[in-house]
Amino acid sequence: MAQPIEKTLVQFEKGRIDLKGCYKHLNDFERHRLQELWQMCIERFDTPIESLTGAKNSNISLPNIGVDEKEVSKPPKNPNAKVFMDCIYDQNVSQKVGKKLVPVDFVSTCKDNTLRSQMWESFREDVPDTLALRFLRARNWDVEKALDMILTTIKWRYMDNVEEKIFYGETLNEASLMYKGTSFIHGVDKLGHPIIWSPSAAHFQKDQPFSQMKRYLVWIMETARKFLHYPHEKVCLIMDLSNHSTANMDWPFVKMFLKYLSTFYPECLGVAIVYNGPWFFPAVFKLISPLIDPNVAMKIQFVKNEEGLLKFINKDQLIKIRGGDNNYEYEYIPPNENENIKMANLEEKQIALEKRNIIIDELTELTNKWIEAGNLTKELDSKLDNLTNPKSNNNGNNKNSDDPESDDDIDEITKKLDEAIKNELEIHQLRDECQERFAAAARNLDQYTRARSLYNRIGVLDEDNVDWSKVQKQFM
Repeated sequence: MAQPIEKTLVQFEKGRIDLKGCYKHLNDFERHRLQELWQMCIERFDTPIESLTGAKNSNISLPNIGVDEKEVSKPPKNPNAKVFMDCIYDQNVSQKVGKKLVPVDFVSTCKDNTLRSQMWESFREDVPDTLALRFLRARNWDVEKALDMILTTIKWRYMDNVEEKIFYGETLNEASLMYKGTSFIHGVDKLGHPIIWSPSAAHFQKDQPFSQMKRYLVWIMETARKFLHYPHEKVCLIMDLSNHSTANMDWPFVKMFLKYLSTFYPECLGVAIVYNGPWFFPAVFKLISPLIDPNVAMKIQFVKNEEGLLKFINKDQLIKIRGGDNNYEYEYIPPNENENIKMANLEEKQIALEKRNIIIDELTELTNKWIEAGNLTKELDSKLDNLTNPKSNNNGNNKNSDDPESDDDIDEITKKLDEAIKNELEIHQLRDECQERFAAAARNLDQYTRARSLYNRIGVLDEDNVDWSKVQKQFM
């Protein structure tokens, strides 16, 4: 069986992340379920994304978020009216800066549109099992449901051009969203999760088209993935409702966010803190509640004051305007025209791509061996169970387990099982090492396939590390 996971508050009280069911923390049941998921995916590797079928051979279709984009995107009568500072409606960062900020056009690094190519691309810089396990945990280790979920996500990424959004990054984001700080990442909570602050008072639905909210949401989610490194696989989301009014409510965005979080980015949320909600928020939350996935709902914490925030965040990580000692204040620093020059080095990009692809081939081969080894372990374990529990397994028709011959069979199967388990775990270890080499190679490739972000500019992010001390020194 899968291991029970401690509740969110318990983890914060203990100051320790519960990693059961996560990468490097699997029991036999969970490891074998992971193998089954990989086997089902590999069986579909040569299938074009448009033709994917799920566990029961049903077509993989994308969910409807229930938003009419034309209806919710009504440009102002004056197209040059200022939305925020000098930003105008539907003006992206590149247009605001007035320069081409990414020196080359997007070209996919995928060989084709098969599941094989698109799935490996979807992993980006993650250890592959880290991502696969999210879907298994989200579906309570039901392999067929997890398969349908991961295939839906990969199809969505393909159809929605997520890799292209990552490539251009914030350069094509709505400028006003970036300058406002509609969401920003800063610091870590007591468990080491990166914190995403989302001050709702900065947001107005009328200020940008819905298509730009979609792009922005994907950008912040994909940027947050850069901050996730073992054992910190999740984020702390703070929905800061200070000074929130009904004018800040954006129902279409709320619908989209909840759908994306539960469908395409499962198990990415460590805790969601609703901070300082206005008097009418309980009624609003009652309307939202039916849209919230149960796995998300159990991680929501309501906090009214600074003391409540300090249960989840140490004072040195909590920003000063919310009662902490951290002097950081969000300020958007726009890109400069030379920061993405490396993306134009197509020769280096090709070398990095080939290195990653060689590791993909090696990892695929190891994964097949790992699956075979796991299948043998399960087969021998079942045989041993039949011999040692004949009545419960075969209605009493098996040989008597007290017979000498039966004892010999048990000894032989036990010996084979021990050898099989040892072999499986050795392959498992080799495969983990290969996965980590894949992630390192993908991080190297990332500098050619992702525009730099604000977090590169302020020194927090480089290709391999996250260092908050650099930005905090700037505000001391």
